[in-house]
Amino acid sequence: MSLFSSLNTGYSGLNVNQSALAVTSNNVSNASNPDYTRERAQIVSASSIHTASGDIGMGAKIQTVVRIKNDFLFNRYEASNKDLSYFKTLQQNMDEIVSYFPDVKDVGLNKDIQNYFDSWNHFANNPNDDSAKVDLASKTQTLANTIKETREKIDNLKISVNKKVNSFSEEVNGLLKNIAGLTKEIKKVEANDINHANSLRDERDKAEKRLVELTGARVQKNGLTSSNVGQNTSVDYDKDYTISLGGYPIVDNSTYHPIEVKENPKSSENMYSIYFQKQDYTEVDITKDIPNRSIIGGLLEFRGTTYDEKGKITDGITGKYINELDSFSATLIQHTNSIYSYSAEEKATGDTLFKPVSLTSDQITKYPLNSKMVEDSLHNPVRKGDLTLSAYDNNGKFQKDIKISIDPTKTLQKNLKNINDELSNNNVDYEVVAQNGGNIVFQKKDNDGNESLDNGALLVKDDGALLFDAMNYVQFQPIKKANDVDFPLPVKDGSFDVVAYNDDGDELARRTIIVNSKSNDPMYSTLQGVLSQINMPNIDDNNDNDSSNDIDDLYKAYIADGKVVFNKKSDDTTYVGLDNDSANFGGAVGINKFFSGYDSKTISLDDRFIKDASLINAYKAPSNGNNDVANEMVQFQYNDIEFNSKNEDSVKTTIAGYYRYMTSNIANDSEKINTSVDTHTAIFNSVEKEYQSESGVNMDEEMTNLMKFQSGYQASAKVITTISTMLDTLMGIKT
Repeated sequence: MSLFSSLNTGYSGLNVNQSALAVTSNNVSNASNPDYTRERAQIVSASSIHTASGDIGMGAKIQTVVRIKNDFLFNRYEASNKDLSYFKTLQQNMDEIVSYFPDVKDVGLNKDIQNYFDSWNHFANNPNDDSAKVDLASKTQTLANTIKETREKIDNLKISVNKKVNSFSEEVNGLLKNIAGLTKEIKKVEANDINHANSLRDERDKAEKRLVELTGARVQKNGLTSSNVGQNTSVDYDKDYTISLGGYPIVDNSTYHPIEVKENPKSSENMYSIYFQKQDYTEVDITKDIPNRSIIGGLLEFRGTTYDEKGKITDGITGKYINELDSFSATLIQHTNSIYSYSAEEKATGDTLFKPVSLTSDQITKYPLNSKMVEDSLHNPVRKGDLTLSAYDNNGKFQKDIKISIDPTKTLQKNLKNINDELSNNNVDYEVVAQNGGNIVFQKKDNDGNESLDNGALLVKDDGALLFDAMNYVQFQPIKKANDVDFPLPVKDGSFDVVAYNDDGDELARRTIIVNSKSNDPMYSTLQGVLSQINMPNIDDNNDNDSSNDIDDLYKAYIADGKVVFNKKSDDTTYVGLDNDSANFGGAVGINKFFSGYDSKTISLDDRFIKDASLINAYKAPSNGNNDVANEMVQFQYNDIEFNSKNEDSVKTTIAGYYRYMTSNIANDSEKINTSVDTHTAIFNSVEKEYQSESGVNMDEEMTNLMKFQSGYQASAKVITTISTMLDTLMGIKT
């Protein structure tokens, strides 16, 4: 081996230690960079020279520079960061909701509830005092406004969260594009299977970590290599890299598929959904497939993702509290209005339950029911099927069912004629007519001497053709169906009394009406049947053997312009009200209501009392000093009543008790989230420490390496100096 070969060996030592010092210097420079993975120069022996006496080494070389990274530890680090971000997202928004329910003595909804019932108590003690009425109106409006303001705050928070979902979409797509581009560059650099694109991989890991934090996307790496680097085992350098979201590939090595965030067509609240576009350009809604344990997943969980038939979100944390606040408001409105419907008026009119379809004369007489001209004006298409009507006598006794075939290829007029022909053939003295733009009305035929059943009522038992549904006539629908779709507030199974009074407040007549939505008899399971019970003749309400002074003689109950109306039959001064309303009928249909609205968004004191508080009555019977209604309102605050919330079991408690139930739920949910944040913070810190201990920069270790490589460099330089001296001596000998 020549001196020149030895000189080259020493020179390799200089290069190796210089390169190792550069790697160490880079580590030290990035010590504060949390996304940097420390590197090590892998030093190996250069190829030896084979001699007769044995192999002689030719120095060292840098085989490659590798990252000290364990991908399995990185996955744990990435997952714990994602989980912590998810719970912090919930915590941030949950703290906002907690602030909407201040549960202190003299502030918030709890105090307004107490003031409201205190005003009723004061009014009960002073039923003729106008100042007590003004105070009651004021306290009622304060309570209603507080409820609406709280609901508005939750709605606004939901809207804000929804906007955040949309705002993250641009960042997500930017990350996808960046990751795909980095993957392409990584493959170029590492194409020779020797070089390692460490800086590019650090950039990709950073983007991947943020993407997983935002979306909970699943990263799949194949072809990982394992190698020993000092005392560490490195598992890194994948050959195949994919990311999926909701089961769909959003990154496939160097290609990516951006997501699209846009308003869901099912939503009536302009809520955003997340879509994936497939190869055939069709879009798939993956909103519900976004993993909860992510920032966007947390926002969606908070906002909700499930829509009802009206396009309202019904789930999510905000949905849960809105549902509870709606349940509180609806129950307060309905029970209060049911009690206030006891206060008798000369004429009682309810809320608008529906808007009847309005058809032109041509649509009734010239165009088939299934023509576009007619269908576009109907509540729903009419289908071919059977309509079953039930006939009753004057005592309310069932007589017979009449089944009629409905043909949607014919006009409404021809179908009504077919119905009337069948009624006539069955000796039923009713006819069906279309009035006021197509409203279907059952009315008595003129008595022409023909034999008849002298029916007391004709009711729809089964609308198999959906003819009455198409006309939006909820009074003919089963109450159960109307409760689910049409009625703002539900009619419950139970009973109520219709009571008539004279001008002195004396009771003239009282009739108990039955409501049973489970019955197969439309007399009890439909709104029209309930009204027919009120109108039924030959029922002696007073047990005085006089058939001319009963409820049906004094008042007629019917539907006008979509409202329930109790109207007088004579010019006598009489009053009508309800009583003992276990069906909450008065509250459901809005008879003589105290509150208007049907949920936390619409609750308000009725307009007529806002304009003139003196119209508020404390009485049932219209007599001076009667305070029966006011006393029932006072007692109402102590009654256990049933609260029904969407997607939750019913709760039976008092009005104040349900408010405490709501606030307890909020406090418990907030505490659980705060505990989860603390727990996952501890987990994250532990996992991060473990990950950084292997992949992060350890300054003590780097300082040791600096001294080691510095000494190695100096030693290599000494070798070169020594060989140089030897060469000088050798050259001197030759000279």
